[in-house]
Amino acid sequence: MAGTAAISSSFVITFVPSSAAATTITNPGRAFKVVGVMANNTTAGALELTLTGGGNDIVAGAHDCAANVSTWCELTSTDADLDLASTADLVATVEATGLTPIEIHCVATGGGQALTAAD
Repeated sequence: MAGTAAISSSFVITFVPSSAAATTITNPGRAFKVVGVMANNTTAGALELTLTGGGNDIVAGAHDCAANVSTWCELTSTDADLDLASTADLVATVEATGLTPIEIHCVATGGGQALTAAD
């Protein structure tokens, strides 16, 4: 089975919330695609994380991050919502402090440059 392949540079946005308020992470003018979100919960209870970009959900709903572990969050099933324009900011909201850090893993918009994938 052939499938598709792409190559891209990647980067990670690291965020340490200081309160439960919604926090805007300003885009520096770069278009990108979110491919993963990981949150480290340092508390003894589960905490919720929501993450949006350009007004669309990045994390599917409010994700419960289990106590005392690092958790990979479920991303939205709408792939187009994971691509952010260079003018779109991220907005993170946590239930309480204790998610530290939150890592947002990113690649080039559309996944990068297409490669040949053959059987």
